[in-house]
Amino acid sequence: RVTCFLTGATKYTDKDNGGMLVWSPYHNIPDAKLDEYIAIAKEKHGYNVEQALGMLFWHKHNIEKSLADLPNFTPFPDEWTVEDKVLFEQAFSFHGKSFHRIQQMLPDKTIASLVKYYYSWKKTRSRTSLMDRQARKLANRNNQGDSDDDVEEAHPMDGNDSDYDPKKEAKKEGNNEQPVQTSKIGLGRREYQSLQHRHHSQRSKCRPPKGMYLTQEDVIAVSCSPNAANTILRQLDMELISLKRQV
Repeated sequence: RVTCFLTGATKYTDKDNGGMLVWSPYHNIPDAKLDEYIAIAKEKHGYNVEQALGMLFWHKHNIEKSLADLPNFTPFPDEWTVEDKVLFEQAFSFHGKSFHRIQQMLPDKTIASLVKYYYSWKKTRSRTSLMDRQARKLANRNNQGDSDDDVEEAHPMDGNDSDYDPKKEAKKEGNNEQPVQTSKIGLGRREYQSLQHRHHSQRSKCRPPKGMYLTQEDVIAVSCSPNAANTILRQLDMELISLKRQV
């Protein structure tokens, strides 16, 4: 079945979905009288400009009725939009704590509202975020790295270790001079073998690889001049080639 269409149904248009008009200027009201009305609404009753003009528009631009109706309503608390906060920060950077000059950039705000927001903004401003802390840590590390480079130039050492500490190095040298004496008492067989392996591995680090033999005469001959090193290496290459041919 097809339902019947009701001809008497309410028709909705795009105008119903639009916003509500809260203010429309009226040419019969002089500007001085309008400014006086807005000042009374702001100072005595805590209205902002939009709320005061909305009340006047509700009473069809009748200032006497609007003034009589202002005490009957409590306006919403003063809310700071993002634009207001940005304007306040810019005005504060220019004028400092001169709230009368700041009010010139924010005429909708009273001096009391500006002072109240200043103290709340000051508290949040003093708090550093996690990103700011991380940036400070990185900056401190970079500064410490530069200072360590200056210390290295003043006290050069082998290996160019930036974490050089003379007290720690003195302790290490003292520990290295003392012979390592380990007793088997209180240690298992595997632990004792691992300690011996570590002790011998430290000795083997100072030795050249297997099959390589170094003499002091060869080292002196190579380090005298780069040409001498090249000639010695060429002689070794020729000997190696001749040995390969014999094989």
